[in-house]
Amino acid sequence: MRIGIVNNLYPPYGRNSGAEIIAAKMATDLKKAGHDIFIITTTFKDEQTDTENIYFLNSAYSQLSNWPIGQKLFWHLGQLILPLHKQKLKKILSSQKVDLVVTHNLIGLGFYLPKLLKDLKIPHRHVLHDIQLLHPSGLMYFGKENIITSPLANFYQFFSKKKLSSAQQIISPSQWLLDLHLQHGFFKNQKTIVRPNFNITKQIPKKISKPIHFIFSGQLEKHKGIDILLDAWEKADLKPELAYLSIAGGGSLLDVVQNKCKMINNLDYVGHLSNGEMDKFLQGAEVMILPSLVYENSPTSLWEAAKHGLHAIASDIGGIPELKDYLDLKLITPNDSQALTQAIIDISK
Repeated sequence: MRIGIVNNLYPPYGRNSGAEIIAAKMATDLKKAGHDIFIITTTFKDEQTDTENIYFLNSAYSQLSNWPIGQKLFWHLGQLILPLHKQKLKKILSSQKVDLVVTHNLIGLGFYLPKLLKDLKIPHRHVLHDIQLLHPSGLMYFGKENIITSPLANFYQFFSKKKLSSAQQIISPSQWLLDLHLQHGFFKNQKTIVRPNFNITKQIPKKISKPIHFIFSGQLEKHKGIDILLDAWEKADLKPELAYLSIAGGGSLLDVVQNKCKMINNLDYVGHLSNGEMDKFLQGAEVMILPSLVYENSPTSLWEAAKHGLHAIASDIGGIPELKDYLDLKLITPNDSQALTQAIIDISK
């Protein structure tokens, strides 16, 4: 089968987010199964050129965080109602026999694609990753759940529901995320399934030995709780012979992380790791920490921890509790530095 994988970001030009990791994994798995795969993703100001199997659409998505709020609102409105990239998308899809297109995150690519797929009679499946159909930010902070029930959010959802209504199948990695969309009137008369991003059985948890190697792997951004983790680690005040924490990833809080590493001798930053480097990083670790402040769907970092038999400490939020079936997972209240400090101390005893 000739299958298209669509996501607004794609390795190696993205942010190493969960959605792009899963999109790339899907492409790799389908290739191994004998399918012919092509990718549609975005680039900023033609930074990349099309190849035989990767097509880039010019988009300002990667620069969006630097824009004022008013400019963002108009940009998102255009994503919903304008036939963005119409000619190029039609050329890509019409020039070859496409048997199936699987879309992931569409913000940055625009919401014209589902209509085009319907017009061309190409089967369409959509994979959920976060709340981007409920709110354009894709983020809902703990304690600020009304962000998806505001008049502006309702206006946005009116259009996003219609745009995705032509997809024949909706795939959600967590029951929580699917239920949240169903509660807001999405996917009526559409086939929906819950399918985890990884096919993993629960491993025997690693035996913990001193010094315990704690790790954080992800975006160094406020919503991932990295500043909460740094505060909790400092408060735990563990001796180096008892435990140490390694942080991997990149983001706007990189300077904060690096400065804290200079102050605490059992804290280090290992950089932005490739897939092979990440695998070695996980093999040498014992406890994954994910103190997220936002409602997570099914975090890739926890699935990677499960694959390597790691223990984990994570926020009790969104779809995270569903991963208790796959790894030794201690849940804590989000945005509670003291609870995280205590969890770190408890596992270090």
